[in-house]
Amino acid sequence: MAPSVTRRNTYALKVRGNALCDCNLFDGDVIIIRRYQHDTQTETAVAEINQQTIALRQLSISRFGVELWPEDALQPALFLHNRDIQVLGMVMGVEPHPRACLKSKHTFTEH
Repeated sequence: MAPSVTRRNTYALKVRGNALCDCNLFDGDVIIIRRYQHDTQTETAVAEINQQTIALRQLSISRFGVELWPEDALQPALFLHNRDIQVLGMVMGVEPHPRACLKSKHTFTEH
């Protein structure tokens, strides 16, 4: 793992399922997350919705709430009020699962 992603305020999550394969994220990949820092740019982030669901989505933050875009272009964007969502962190990079590398030529990428 690249030293630039192994710093304080970072953690790793393992991807389950292939719902994000359009983003080159496959079952077994490990995503590197930087704890959330206030930002209003559109970024890929990990968020907790209604204190239950953990989601990895592109999002945009405003003072009114957060807009989440699904990776499936056929699905509509979802707007959540600030009280309904907690952004846990932004994706910094991906460490691909060895089996996923056989299917896809992606390597560690840093955001």
